[in-house]
Amino acid sequence: MATALLSIFEIPRWLTAVINITACANNSVNLTGNDKNTLVLSDYLTLSHAINQIINTGRFKHRRPNHFFMKKTLSYFLCILAILALTRCKKQQITSPDVKSLVKTSTKTLTATSYPSYNISPLAPDQTGMTSTATQIAANMTLGINIGNTMEAQYNENGWGNPNITQALIDSYKQRGFNAIRIPCNWNWSHVPDSTTAKIDPAWLARVQQVVQYCVNDGMYAILNIHWDGGWLELNCTTTAQAAVNAKQKALWEQIATQMRGFDQHLLFASANEPNATDSTEMRVLLSYHQTFINAVRSTGGHNSYRTLVIQGPKGGDIVYTNNLMNTMPTDPASNRLMVEIHNYTPWNFCLLDADQSYGNRFFYWGSGYHTTFDVANNPTWGEESTINENFQMMKTKFVDHGIPVVMGEFAVMDRNLTGDSLNFNLASRAYWYNYSMRQALANGVHPFLWDTGSLINRSTYAVKDQRDLAALVQGAQTGASPAFQVGSVYQIINRYSFKPLEIGGWATANGSLADQWEYVAGANQQFKVQAAANGGYMLTPMHVSGKCLEVWGWSGANGGAVDMWDYTGTGGANQNWLIQPTYNGFYKIINVNSGKALEVTLGTDPAVPFRNGSAVDQNDYYGGKNQQWGFVKI
Repeated sequence: MATALLSIFEIPRWLTAVINITACANNSVNLTGNDKNTLVLSDYLTLSHAINQIINTGRFKHRRPNHFFMKKTLSYFLCILAILALTRCKKQQITSPDVKSLVKTSTKTLTATSYPSYNISPLAPDQTGMTSTATQIAANMTLGINIGNTMEAQYNENGWGNPNITQALIDSYKQRGFNAIRIPCNWNWSHVPDSTTAKIDPAWLARVQQVVQYCVNDGMYAILNIHWDGGWLELNCTTTAQAAVNAKQKALWEQIATQMRGFDQHLLFASANEPNATDSTEMRVLLSYHQTFINAVRSTGGHNSYRTLVIQGPKGGDIVYTNNLMNTMPTDPASNRLMVEIHNYTPWNFCLLDADQSYGNRFFYWGSGYHTTFDVANNPTWGEESTINENFQMMKTKFVDHGIPVVMGEFAVMDRNLTGDSLNFNLASRAYWYNYSMRQALANGVHPFLWDTGSLINRSTYAVKDQRDLAALVQGAQTGASPAFQVGSVYQIINRYSFKPLEIGGWATANGSLADQWEYVAGANQQFKVQAAANGGYMLTPMHVSGKCLEVWGWSGANGGAVDMWDYTGTGGANQNWLIQPTYNGFYKIINVNSGKALEVTLGTDPAVPFRNGSAVDQNDYYGGKNQQWGFVKI
């Protein structure tokens, strides 16, 4: 797995002075039951723009940093994240347009306050294929993914090293369990030849439409936004820039909405990405930008009269800022068609901090049971399960309970340059962070979209590059109400502690071959079919050999009894039969019928043992340990 290195540079703090501030004149509607408290900002930094020329290698290249910032009292600090990622289908394809690269520079300084109207062909409202509310659509979005560092890249789709998006890529996402796509997109930054008109290159509009079509072809939801785009909106949540930003927002969204108007409710529009509003005045300005977005989209009519729209929280979608500052919603003539977007990289020290700082060290090992005794300095000191719980509960209370779904538009953890048991602990805890974040988000009505730039799914070959993280994500979408495992289906059976799968070691085929755990490499010895047995039990038969099943060796009833495979006849012996019983939201304990003891990954005498490849699988009295619980990820 490639190591991600994120560069952080210290330069003078970007200051914004707003004098003679006046309230923005947008229509607003109060969120029932929410206090309008103003957040005190003394502990936080104002964030500046990213420098797109800075290029590193790894998981998050060219990631816009607004909300990734560690919130500490520092007078001079700028966080710049930039990273470079490497990386057929016969469904409906639109002929790929000829998109020319335009030499553009950042346009965060705006002067024009009006552009030509691009709402030149409005249609009558059309609710065909648009009957679902935002809440109903959100309920269908269980696991989403970003196609990051691609359509939002400077100059063109390949500007940051990724290949063109294809139907086959979208197919691969669907095959792996994703059912929603977020499409970060560059418009003004590189695809407006004449800044005085704000007219988007028609070839670029056609190409974006083609990518949306790929998603719709697969029955997937797609969220299309204006993403960073040179910072003209995100760095200008000020009364000084308000008129100019609203003018550009209107011009761009009239064009985008008109071009995409024919799509049904599977397409959602998102106003922005990570707006840097940090106080109540800037929040009011940001709401005016969202209001302009809504007005522009609705004015084009047709399906857009009912399309679900997504508006972003302040400070880069920071959950706490959103909870404290976003106390009103824009007015929408369509009922129940708005969502709120937040991003989650909590704790920052674990997710994206690449070097120890005066305000805190990097965290390598996140969550209960994953701290180390050999690297205490890199254990977390904040931001673990209780923080995740509190943050998502805030969003539920603030928005979801009032009928406003929340999208977690981005969440991810960087790779670390570690080795040995440090790496084993890190990778297990990272998978746990993904799994826990997924589970808690969905439990609170927050719908997750992984930030990925090609580290999870290879953009050229469409192969899975990180099987453990994918399994943790897919399993995290399961709940106690999810359909149970199915007799006759084949599964990767992953341990809840290590997130590594059960296997028959070394592809052995002989009777008595022992079971262990190993990093998933899609081997048939790591795949098991669930078959019905006697008395409500099941057999687990490995797919690399026929006529054999998982058993407790020698009919042992002792703790530590070895688990192996052996020939079976009929429905197998009692030591070859297993009860599969739910424990916690999609995880199961697997109990041997003969001994009454649980299948587990041995803890051994070293805390690192349960995270290592080749660690033994045995049986023991069930006590509720994570090493005794298993998830079934369908092959």
